[in-house]
This record gives sequence, structure tokens and C-alpha cells, in this order.
Amino acid sequence: MSKRIVITGFGVKVPNGENNEELLHHLISGEYKFSLRNEITPNREDLLIGEVVQGLGELEDKHYRALPRIAKLAISTTSEALEMADLDLEDSGTSTGIFMGTTMGGTTPLEEMALISSADKFREMPVYCCGLVHYHSLAASVSSFFHLKGITKTVTTGCTAGVEAVEDAMMYLQNGKINTAIVGAADSSNNKVTVFGFGKIRALPFNQQAEYAGSPFSKRSKGFLLSEGAASLILETEEHALARKATIYGYIDAVVTNNDAESINGHDQTGSSMKQAVSSVLGQRIPDYYNSQAMGYAANDSIEDIVSRDLFGHGVPLTSIKGLIGHPFSASGLAQIIASLLGFHHQFIPRTIRTDQWGFEHLPLITETLLKPSAEVLITSHGYGGNNAAVYLTKS
Repeated sequence: MSKRIVITGFGVKVPNGENNEELLHHLISGEYKFSLRNEITPNREDLLIGEVVQGLGELEDKHYRALPRIAKLAISTTSEALEMADLDLEDSGTSTGIFMGTTMGGTTPLEEMALISSADKFREMPVYCCGLVHYHSLAASVSSFFHLKGITKTVTTGCTAGVEAVEDAMMYLQNGKINTAIVGAADSSNNKVTVFGFGKIRALPFNQQAEYAGSPFSKRSKGFLLSEGAASLILETEEHALARKATIYGYIDAVVTNNDAESINGHDQTGSSMKQAVSSVLGQRIPDYYNSQAMGYAANDSIEDIVSRDLFGHGVPLTSIKGLIGHPFSASGLAQIIASLLGFHHQFIPRTIRTDQWGFEHLPLITETLLKPSAEVLITSHGYGGNNAAVYLTKS
């Protein structure tokens, strides 16, 4: 029998949820605030985006200027997760690995470095420029900050990277190489490169009213709401967690990933690969609800609709937290997991906000917070490049 993997701590920093307590409040209240930007759009169009607005404490000091923003975000959420887990990383009985995911890496500093180099301003290039833009700086920064010299990996599979970091960590935990894993994801790409790129494929809601921009399961939405953020989980083998008498907040029962194998610029519009991943994690089980990646982008939301129809006959309630946090790329899947863990602990089911459900009226969408317990949740994630991921999360 394979080892069961438990979650003993978690931390989050996303728009409208810059720590666990704040995310809990906004999930229940539905209150939100986003920023309106036009200096990063092609023709000064208005674009609603999600930003992490609170400071990062000591990480704002000059001592950490060589760290990219994504690393600072991940260190912040990992600190919250470790405190929650009450985990002593120096305990001789704890062997820890670090697994971090990112979609875009350091695109914001890369944009800045490109401007310096294209202007031939060599003297202005910081000596730590390579570390600012290197994808693996994410996991390496976490390793350095917490003085952990073991397994340290960065996963870069697109928006599924956070969930796939979980999948990688589980393999190491289950084969006994480690008994504890710090798993996280971070992205911060509210910049011209990202906006121009996704704007080119009409995936961003330029000049759209706030109530419709990035509105999950609404055909009025013109695209997803770009946001930044990070999320971290502390995973342990059940045996290790019980031995140290840790509080267990949930179990990662199964993770399955695959690829559409269609095109690096496209996806399988039939949803067959996503359905295959979901079917594999489900087995013969039916979840209490389905925490989907729907984010107001037709290509994604239509696949979630297909999964609901073909696998559940639209009989399982579903929700999306993207109306609240936007789409922070790789961090989104872990933020969905954390939202469901908060739901387990506080006995509620997160609702979908900022949607009129136009065009998706047939879905059993949760639009009012349900104050009821849940014990099993399906979580989906998919991204540019065709990767799909499904997680089955249980309370016990």
C-alpha cells in the first residue's frame, strides 16, 4: 500500500487573500478589489488586473534585492505554511525536499534587463541579473532562505506547474526518499510582455467593465483577469505527521497530469485529455463539489463545462475562485487547494463571485457561500501548452 500524503500547513498570497486569514474572509464575504492599468496595454486600453498590494516585510530590504519578486512571494507563503505546520526543519528525523512551480518565471525583471541591454547600458546591468531571470531561482531562493540543502526542484509546465510540483513531491514522499516536502508556486507577470502576448490571442479583457472582466462561466467575459501571487503547502507522509503529532488539514489522495498533444499554441477542444485526468483521480468516487479552473476565458471554461457534463451529468455542484483572485498562473491550482482546505476546516464551500452565468445557465454553479461541511473535492488545472492536471483532495 502506498503511503498517504497529508497537508500539515499552507500559506497564500494572492489578490484579495494575502494570507490564510484574509483569503478566508474574502471567500466567505465575496469582497474584492482589483487594479485598473492602462500603461502596460498596447493602445492604452484599460485592463483590470490583480495585484498583491501588502508589503513583504524584511524581504523588501536591500539585502534581498538580488531575489526576483516571485521568490519573495514564495518565501512569504512558505513562512506562513511552516508556522502553521509547527515544523522544525532542523529535527534530525525530518528530511525535506523543495518543489516549486512557475509559469512565466522572472519575466518582469527580464523585461527590465532587456531594456538595459538593448540600450547598451552595460554598466547599469546588475551583477545579479542572471539570478533575477533564471526560472530555478524560485526554488533555489527558498532553499537558501531556509538553509535546506536537499532535493530542490523548479517545475515549469505552465499554469499547471503548481499542481505538478505537488505530483513530483508525492513521488519522492511515497518512495521514502523524504518524509516532508515544501511545495509551492509563484508568478508575477503583470507587465507588457505578458499583456502583449496574451492580448495578441485575445485572452485578456481589454476595456471591459469590471463586473464582466475575467468572469468565470460567463460568455460575456472577454478573457481572464491577469494576477500575481504565490501559494505553498507543507506535505508529509502520514506516518511522519502522526509521529510528531501534527495537525492534519487534508490529504492529497491523487494527482494525475497529462498533455493534449495538440499544439504548443492550442488545446484539445473536446476536453478528452482533461476528462481522462479527472476520471483517473476519481476512480468510482463522486466529490462533494468540483473546484474548477474556470476563469472567464472561453477556451478553459468550455472544457470545465464538458467535464461537468460528461463525467457528472451536471449533477455535482461546481465553483471557481478566479472571480476573487484572478488567474495567478502556476499559483492558481494551489490557491484552489487552499480554498478547499479552508472550507474543510471552517465548514463552508467557496462560491463563485463576479459571474452572471450567461451561457452557462445549465451548470449547478455555487454562487452563494454554502455553510456546510465537505470531505472530498475535485480540483482541476490546465494551461497554455496543453498540460492538464486533476487533484482529488480529501479531509480524512
